Amino acid sequence: MIPDTRNGLPAMACVSALQKAIRRGVEREAMEFAIELMHTSKAFHTMVCNRLEVICHEDLDTLAAPHVFPFVAASLAASRERYSKSIGEARLMVGNAIRIMCRSPKSRAGCHFAAAIGLRSMLEGHVPEIPDFALDQHTLEGRKLGRGLDHFRNEGAKLIPPPTAPDPYIEEAYRLWALKQQGK
Repeated sequence: MIPDTRNGLPAMACVSALQKAIRRGVEREAMEFAIELMHTSKAFHTMVCNRLEVICHEDLDTLAAPHVFPFVAASLAASRERYSKSIGEARLMVGNAIRIMCRSPKSRAGCHFAAAIGLRSMLEGHVPEIPDFALDQHTLEGRKLGRGLDHFRNEGAKLIPPPTAPDPYIEEAYRLWALKQQGK
């Protein structure tokens, strides 16, 4: 059983309130629940840090703001390191993580994507089929099909969406790869 916080609040309800406050962008309330937990114990501080990392992936639009998770991860690592030396510094770092998370674009798409694909595999036994385009010179099946550098260039290395700028090294790279293959 997880103990209550220092002020008698159910710890898991505080964690839930922290997450829901971040989802709604209400940073003061989010920080209040983080502080209630952090001021209770080092174990609860660790719980706050762990939950904030998960929230980044569950509730933030990592495609729209990919810089947020590295900032949060670095802030929380520093907070964990400083908790025993200076709870004030630990609070500062958690607070900055919460502020950037509250002000970031939100999306549950990452959570839904992981659940939809992961649970389909676990609950329904879904096994992916290897597509033909994956069978190139780098696989035994592709080599059996006689697929070499040309197939790789046209199918295996295909980029979607295509690059927006020309690649000044592509011709030289394929020329050298062809030379390398001839030397085998």
